[in-house]
Amino acid sequence: MTKLVRWEENPDEIVLEEVKLFHLESMNERTLWIGCYTQDDKIYHLNISADGDKLTYWWSDETLDKLAQDTSTEAPDAL
Repeated sequence: MTKLVRWEENPDEIVLEEVKLFHLESMNERTLWIGCYTQDDKIYHLNISADGDKLTYWWSDETLDKLAQDTSTEAPDAL
């Protein structure tokens, strides 16, 4: 799968397989936030916003980098 840019505005199609968790939250009367977490530990966010008759949405890959995902207790080497 190709790595997405930080934010992609109004993609024409979003398809996810093997979704482990789908989390939808209403931020206010005009905005929805959706978090999708896949079986292979990818994290994606979808923000949907209405402004009058215009609907805008942003898709982002929020998957943490390898260092942030490292759960080892060993301290990293000092610089």
